[in-house]
Amino acid sequence: MQCVLRCDLAAVISVRVTRTGLPCTALCVHPIQACTSLYTMIPVENEHVNLLQDPLDGVFDLTHVSQVISASDSIFREMCGELNDDNPHHIQACFLKNKKGVTRDKLIKWLETVCYILDSFSVPLLQNACDVIDAKTERIDELQREKIGDQQTIIKLQEEVIKKNSDELKEVKSTVQTEMKSYSSAVQRTCSTALSAKKIATAVKNVTDKDDRRKNLIIYGLEETSGEVLNDRAEQVLAEIDEKPLIRDCVRVGMKRPDSKHPRPVKLSLSNSDHVAQVLRNANKLHTKKGYGSIYIRPDRTEEERKAYKELLELLKQKRKSEPNRTHYIRYNRIVSSETNSESVNDTTANG
Repeated sequence: MQCVLRCDLAAVISVRVTRTGLPCTALCVHPIQACTSLYTMIPVENEHVNLLQDPLDGVFDLTHVSQVISASDSIFREMCGELNDDNPHHIQACFLKNKKGVTRDKLIKWLETVCYILDSFSVPLLQNACDVIDAKTERIDELQREKIGDQQTIIKLQEEVIKKNSDELKEVKSTVQTEMKSYSSAVQRTCSTALSAKKIATAVKNVTDKDDRRKNLIIYGLEETSGEVLNDRAEQVLAEIDEKPLIRDCVRVGMKRPDSKHPRPVKLSLSNSDHVAQVLRNANKLHTKKGYGSIYIRPDRTEEERKAYKELLELLKQKRKSEPNRTHYIRYNRIVSSETNSESVNDTTANG
């Protein structure tokens, strides 16, 4: 019987519990869903049981694991002392038969103490361990479900990006076809010679250039400094309006002239036209920032487009001068007037 008790204590309640508070692998082989005792023992009082403290509010923790280990070591030391044997593995029937000094009362005390430790402490600790395993298993399942959900979201976003790129390619193709039809119609109307290879190349170049410009921004008024890290300065300007797009390229445009009072414009190339549109929508916020009142963010226009926009600005000034009681602003490359003040005046004038 002592051999069985020794094995139970070694495998169930004592040193075989990890310092993390979770049961070791051996405890996971046969999961216990409800560790309840058939009987409730009367409390035992002796020097071994006194090493154990009743849990507060019935909650067991690592402190009780250490106490169970101490109590079990204490009773085994007493057994070895009574048997005059330092080897605890000798506490079993084949050795006890030859020991005359072990009384019936001693055996009863040992049995009662071990049973009390098992019933009042070891079984609840096993139940706690099972509860912890169940909770952690449930949490692992939840994290796995979240991971699957994140992966599905990433796949959906990738599909949207692919569709967006496909739509842009279709738009370029449609623009090329329109340009080609335009040239073809002109040739037919004038009864001129067939479209030359040079004109075809020019048409394709115009379409390509237009598509490239849609991904560009121009910053005007950014002071030039020697040894400047232009990419960092451009990122700083965009950060003022809470925009942080990926800048693929950043250069000054035009020849540097020592006698020029105006800094050269800065051309930024972003990853796609959507990012450009987002920056332009918020570009008006830059004028509210200290030190940025003379810095402007504009689309990348061709020379003809810049000329037309300049003429539009002149017309806007005339409108505001001749009709001061109305609100005038640029929207979609034309001047719009209204009877009431509009918060979008600066928006459209700055980015039109």
